[in-house]
Amino acid sequence: MALVEVKEILNKFVEKESEEHVSTYNNVALTAKAEGYSDIEAMLCAYAEQEEDIARTAKKVLELLSVKEVLSKFAEKENAEHVAEYNKVALTAKAEGYSDIEAMLCAYAEQEEDIARTARKIAGAL
Repeated sequence: MALVEVKEILNKFVEKESEEHVSTYNNVALTAKAEGYSDIEAMLCAYAEQEEDIARTAKKVLELLSVKEVLSKFAEKENAEHVAEYNKVALTAKAEGYSDIEAMLCAYAEQEEDIARTARKIAGAL
């Protein structure tokens, strides 16, 4: 299942949990209270709170998925653009006899690769 599909499903789930389930429990709790059933009211209010907690947790998962997506794209860009650019310029410097500049640019390219690896590891851990 693609990340986009997972996010869509979670969005619908959060919507349903926070809007429908919570309000249903709260409405029935109000009816129970009006009819003098305070024990049932308390139970239904507790269920409503659980539904709110579930919705909050699902929202946090959505936020993590968004962070994962951003980090993955960042890692791709670091590798595809930055590392390639440093390596390209380093080759030009080498061809022109500037070994010190070549070494510096290669070191920068390695740093960019490390940044990309770290971003991928973090995204993978989410």
